[in-house]
Amino acid sequence: MKAKDTTNIWLDIGKAAEVLGLSVQTVKKQCRKGSFVFKIIKRGKQSHYFIHLKSLPDFAQDKYSGEKISDKKYSEAPNWAKEQAEKYLPILKASNGLKGEALKDFINKWNNENTEELRTSYSSLIKMRRRFFRYGVSGLLSKHGQHLTGSTVPDNYFEYFKNLYLVEGAPSLRTCWDLTLGYAIRIFDAKRETFPSFMAFKRRLDKEIPKQSIYLARMGETAWNRKYGGYIERDYSNILCNEVWVSDHAQIDVACFDSDNKVVFPWVTVWRDYKSGKWLGWILQSRNPNSDHIFQSFYYAAEKYGLPKDVIIDNGKDYRSKDFAGGRKTIKIAANKSKAMAMLAELNIDVHFALPYNAQTKPIERDFLKIKELLSKHCVGYRGGNVVERPEKLAKEIKSGKIMRFEDFKQLFDNYILNVLNKRPSQGKNLKDLCPDELFYSEFKEKITTSKDALKLFCMRTSKDFTIRRNGIKDTAFGITYWADWMISKMGMKVYLRRDIEDYKEAWVFKSNNDEFIGTATAVSSVAALHADKVSKEEFKEAMSIKKRNFKTAKSYIKNTMEISPQEKYENYKAAYNSVEKDFQADVKISKMANTNMDKAVRKKKEQKATANIDLSIFLQKENEQEQELYLFETDKILAQEALQQNKKIRGSL
Repeated sequence: MKAKDTTNIWLDIGKAAEVLGLSVQTVKKQCRKGSFVFKIIKRGKQSHYFIHLKSLPDFAQDKYSGEKISDKKYSEAPNWAKEQAEKYLPILKASNGLKGEALKDFINKWNNENTEELRTSYSSLIKMRRRFFRYGVSGLLSKHGQHLTGSTVPDNYFEYFKNLYLVEGAPSLRTCWDLTLGYAIRIFDAKRETFPSFMAFKRRLDKEIPKQSIYLARMGETAWNRKYGGYIERDYSNILCNEVWVSDHAQIDVACFDSDNKVVFPWVTVWRDYKSGKWLGWILQSRNPNSDHIFQSFYYAAEKYGLPKDVIIDNGKDYRSKDFAGGRKTIKIAANKSKAMAMLAELNIDVHFALPYNAQTKPIERDFLKIKELLSKHCVGYRGGNVVERPEKLAKEIKSGKIMRFEDFKQLFDNYILNVLNKRPSQGKNLKDLCPDELFYSEFKEKITTSKDALKLFCMRTSKDFTIRRNGIKDTAFGITYWADWMISKMGMKVYLRRDIEDYKEAWVFKSNNDEFIGTATAVSSVAALHADKVSKEEFKEAMSIKKRNFKTAKSYIKNTMEISPQEKYENYKAAYNSVEKDFQADVKISKMANTNMDKAVRKKKEQKATANIDLSIFLQKENEQEQELYLFETDKILAQEALQQNKKIRGSL
């Protein structure tokens, strides 16, 4: 049969529904969705739908035109392709007219009466019915996933469409099709009625380009890596619990009031066992995390569970700090200096840095998602992981004061870690229905540790190099001056400090050249918090900032309008004090000198000087010399000398 010219044929909706094998109402709905090119012609009060033949699927066009695959082509098909058709032809004939439960009963009976090769399922039979309706007996041939017909989209249109569709930002399929249609009309004088549908573009795209490649082009490399990127399967069989630790920061998406009634979202810094997932040490704080919190949380974990052999840490600058992990690997540091500055090196712990911007290398990231599901979403003040997730009630909860105090939330958070996260069973490949605590203690049999005092010293922050001056060691960053008596004999020495991040009041001093411990020193900065047992780094910072603000405020009021000479000031003093005639010395009473600490320091200094400089003059025979009198002021000495000269003149005149 000669093929009909389908260039400009419009089918009424009844005929279109017949060749599509759908109901009229379904075809109308698909027209309104844009699946077909259609037009509406009103005849009186009735609206009649007409659908362009070229916008219908290929099978419908073939069915209308009568261009089905001939029996000759079926006979030329390979035997492996015919086997599927020969299997389903008798099944389709026997099940003709059946549907629903009746069809399912037929399939069950058919499967019981036939061998495994001839058996089928409900979904497979429905699919073969559809193929047989569309393509006849050739539709039952096995194609191994190949499309039964080629694409109707020309290459030049398709290339233009790909450049629009396969870009980051994921533009919609319909807008890219509209732009391609406009391009075809403008350049090639294409007709909308004969232009391939947007689904034809989509089918060719899916056929020629892998799904993951489309996702990469439209969503970006990071999203592709999370969904399709290959990964290395981790083998935990040669790792025992507590041998490897992982650490990271995370912000908890729960609003709290801090001590100043400001709204904050707390941060947690945690050390977690690599294999079992048990949280070993953590610290929740209201401020942004830094290296201090890494040290402190490590100290909490190491104090209770000992030391690991390896750690996996983030590649951020707070984890790369020299006094924690030794700094960047590209920076060359002298061997003795790196040993003194890097805590992990001193403890013989191997450091492994995670790849930048690659959360998959740190399994601790999954724990933060668990915290979000177990705790954050059930708390008042939850803000969501991003703007899209943010609840509308958050602003009302903050304004009404319903959110928790940070101290209360911290206690709740700690309890959740101890009694929920660490005790919650998991079906993962490591835990296998065990909880982290159970797996951890089943393998944790040896605790590698050092003394508590030494561990605390290891976890102290190291400073930059300082020079001991006459006032001691001055840390200008925090406005602290450290002093100890032994510094008197160490003037000019280059040193560095180790300080407890929770108590900056005391510092351990080491030589810079050979890391020798010299002694401890105490902060002598004049801040009110100094009288407390502990003075934190934040308190020193706050004290310095208050001092600077007060200075600027006070300075703003000072504006000199005139200059007063020293001579004028002297005349003012003289006029003020000489107007009162009184013998001030008459009221002075002799009393015992107060034995202050400064007096003790002066006596100790004199004793040290006397010990270092022994007077050997007693072994010399000298004439008796008149004992020299000591004077408190230079004026007293001059007056005494003048009186002595006057006495000599008087004696000479006599």
